[in-house]
Amino acid sequence: MAVALDDAAAVERALSSWVAARLDADGTPPRGPVLVELHGTPASGNSNVTVPLTARWNGTTEELVLRMQTTSNQIFLDADVLREARVLEGLAHWPEVPAPRVRWCEPDPAILGHPFFLMERLPGTVPHGMPSIHVDGWLPSLDTAQRARVWQSAMDALAAVHRVDWRVRHGFLADTPQGTTLAQRVEHLTHWYDWVRAGRSFPVTDAGLEYLRGSIPDPHAQATVLCWGDPRVGNMIFADDGRCTGILDWELASLAPAALDLGWWCVMEEFQTRAHGIDPLPGWPDRDTTIAHYEAITSTRVPDLLWYEVHAAWVLTVTVIRMADIGVARGTLAPTTRMGHGNLTAQMLARRLGLPVPPLDPDYARRRGLA
Repeated sequence: MAVALDDAAAVERALSSWVAARLDADGTPPRGPVLVELHGTPASGNSNVTVPLTARWNGTTEELVLRMQTTSNQIFLDADVLREARVLEGLAHWPEVPAPRVRWCEPDPAILGHPFFLMERLPGTVPHGMPSIHVDGWLPSLDTAQRARVWQSAMDALAAVHRVDWRVRHGFLADTPQGTTLAQRVEHLTHWYDWVRAGRSFPVTDAGLEYLRGSIPDPHAQATVLCWGDPRVGNMIFADDGRCTGILDWELASLAPAALDLGWWCVMEEFQTRAHGIDPLPGWPDRDTTIAHYEAITSTRVPDLLWYEVHAAWVLTVTVIRMADIGVARGTLAPTTRMGHGNLTAQMLARRLGLPVPPLDPDYARRRGLA
């Protein structure tokens, strides 16, 4: 019987026994007890839970991360933590992509109630900040030259992802719901959106889906590559010298044109700056410079990104709709909340579609530190 996830001590005991069994199966049985210490709780989360931990045995200490699937209050219909683990396992053969290495996987939900895996915890700094990394946290503490190095290293890492030959170890992604074509992706998104909106109307995202369905780019305009899915500096780890030493959160990895990632990157950069009414910090390039730099380091021509930016803003806005519903179900938001209608990504989407820009909902403004 699986342990209760809100009982940290029970989770630690279960993982301690499980790690001992994995070591034994690897042919390196521990001479004494294995001790696992969690640095957080796995009891919360909307998609895949992430909890750092320390495992000790035989005088060895490993800093690891628990990545576990949830089945309640999830954002995405097809969440699959083991698919994410397979992506990371494949990337272990591409050292130019600084992704964490998977230590062990567990498909059996009998241990913790859900499938999970343990991966290495990479050292360094993950840029965080509220309401933006451009006003709070690590990035503002750097000088202009240091920020430029961070940005360039981040872009180099993104380009390295797209150079992976996905046919070698990531071909299984072709059989996921997103498939390998943009038409397949849009059909999958339509199914997800029908589930999220549950018969309701959301004018901006309704219009966004119609745009995506009716304006799919030429399928031959770009090659299919391995896409990260959630490319942004907030999902990266950096060393003190500005080098990107880790790429995190591969839950949305798929096969698609590289423009899918680049459009997402540009939307997330806008979200951190202009959407909040914030100027980028000195040393942080703008959208046009980002696109030109990517084209230069990859020797590829990126098509007009409007469709891909609409895709990113639409997915992010539908995610907020789902998060608002989860908040209502948990009792942290009132049933009358309009957070799913009035948020920054909905505003970004409306501007791209030429629609009236919805006002920010007070619940959303408070959560983003804007109230």
